[in-house]
Amino acid sequence: MVRYAWICVAVLPVSFVAAMILGDALLSLQGYDSGTESPIPIGVLLLAGIPAVLVLIAPTVPAMWFGFRARRLGASSGLIPAVIGATVLAFGVLTNTLPLLFSR
Repeated sequence: MVRYAWICVAVLPVSFVAAMILGDALLSLQGYDSGTESPIPIGVLLLAGIPAVLVLIAPTVPAMWFGFRARRLGASSGLIPAVIGATVLAFGVLTNTLPLLFSR
C-alpha cells in the first residue's frame, strides 16, 4: 500500500502540468487568454477551472487513501504520502477558489 501511495505522489508533478495545460486550453477554446487584464466571466472560469482542478487533485485522493490504509495496516511510513496528498489537495483547492471568491 505504501508503494501505491508513493506512486500517486510521484504523479503529482505530471498532474500539475496537465492541469495547467488543460485549464489554459479550455480557456482559449472559449475565446479568452489566460494572461489578459480584462475580467473573465464567472461561467467561463468555472468551465475551464473545474476540470483543471479535478485533474490537479486526482492523484491526491488515492495517495491519501493508500497512505492512510497502509498506516491502518501497520506501516507507519504510509502517513508521509497521505499528508503530502492532503496538503496538495488543500493547496490546490484553496489557491484556485480563493482568488475567485475575493476578486468579485
